[in-house]
Amino acid sequence: MTMPALRRNLIALILVVAIVAAVIHVVTDWRRGSLGGDLSTGTVVLTSPSPAASPSAADEAASLQNDIGAVLVVSQTGTTISPALRSLVMKGRVGGVLLFAPNFKNAAGLKVWTNHLQALASAACLDHPLLVMLDEEGGQVNQVRAPFAGPSELTVGAGGTANVRAQERRVATGLRGLGVGLDLAPVADVRTNPKDLVIGDRSFGSSTATVAPLVAAAVRGLHDGGVGATLKHFPGLGGAAGDPHIAIPTDNETAAQWARVQMPAFKAGIAAGADVVMTTAVYVPGLGASHVPAMLSAPTVGLLRTQLGFQGVIMTDSLSMGGVGARYSLPQAAVLAVAAGNDLILLSNGDPVYEGKAMSAIQAAVKSGRLDRAKLHQSAVRVNQLRDRWGLPLTPCVPSPGA
Repeated sequence: MTMPALRRNLIALILVVAIVAAVIHVVTDWRRGSLGGDLSTGTVVLTSPSPAASPSAADEAASLQNDIGAVLVVSQTGTTISPALRSLVMKGRVGGVLLFAPNFKNAAGLKVWTNHLQALASAACLDHPLLVMLDEEGGQVNQVRAPFAGPSELTVGAGGTANVRAQERRVATGLRGLGVGLDLAPVADVRTNPKDLVIGDRSFGSSTATVAPLVAAAVRGLHDGGVGATLKHFPGLGGAAGDPHIAIPTDNETAAQWARVQMPAFKAGIAAGADVVMTTAVYVPGLGASHVPAMLSAPTVGLLRTQLGFQGVIMTDSLSMGGVGARYSLPQAAVLAVAAGNDLILLSNGDPVYEGKAMSAIQAAVKSGRLDRAKLHQSAVRVNQLRDRWGLPLTPCVPSPGA
């Protein structure tokens, strides 16, 4: 090999070595920067993605909001949907709306309401239908003044089970045609206390043997007409003096007395296929509630699952009744109601802004661990099944520009 050729090869070798060294230096710097640590110290600090940027965190937040919304029933005053109610559906994802006669004045007005609520559910792209509900018991508790509105349970019951079933079928057919999916009826209380100030002729009577089959007939009639049925007021208001809308009454019956007098009517309604059982505000120390209202007492609410075998939706009576409101704020009562085992929380305050605070309280209680997240989800699943069966038919999702 000549000297010029040797020189050229040596120069080429030097260039290759220099290039390799440069590449190693660049790769080392890149690794140091990407790992976020100082390799020279032997310590590597790995950076974690922000929780806000984590898809799993975002999914869980959305899932929690959907579950909380599902278990709440909201309401409002006024005859048109308020911005606050709209927000509870659009952003809060609530699954139930309770209407009262002053909201719609007449049957035509009720149909306008349910049409607007259906459109709102479509704009919110809800995964399950909205469930519109009201109290159409008969007699003094009829929200809709229409030809299908019947007399009191006591009056209808006097005609026997066939008469009750036929009347409830008429009621349900009328309600379904107006967009209502759940009737907060029948009353399953056996009225044994003449000092009762809230049940009266809303009950089928004062005899357990009479009331139980009539309650079952009412449930079947409501289903015949296409509407869900709600047994109320568990564990029974008929034996207590007073009215929980004013002050929470006390029923001093023993567990054995309750099982003999009040329980059979609820059991009959459940056997007939009742979709919902409503718990109420009454002190029943004999059922383990001590000085806690029955609907906020886990031992009492739990009887529906353990003793009556009910697998449907357990719903509270209004948390805004005077007796409850005198002792608890709405947010406090909502958290206690969920903790006690209720699936569906009837806020019934009429102020959607205040009802929104109950939603926030439940969310905070879940995040703090006070409320069991898994049990909340189980409640939401039960409620969503109820919505799928009886709620307003879902229309194609049409997102609102403001959503």
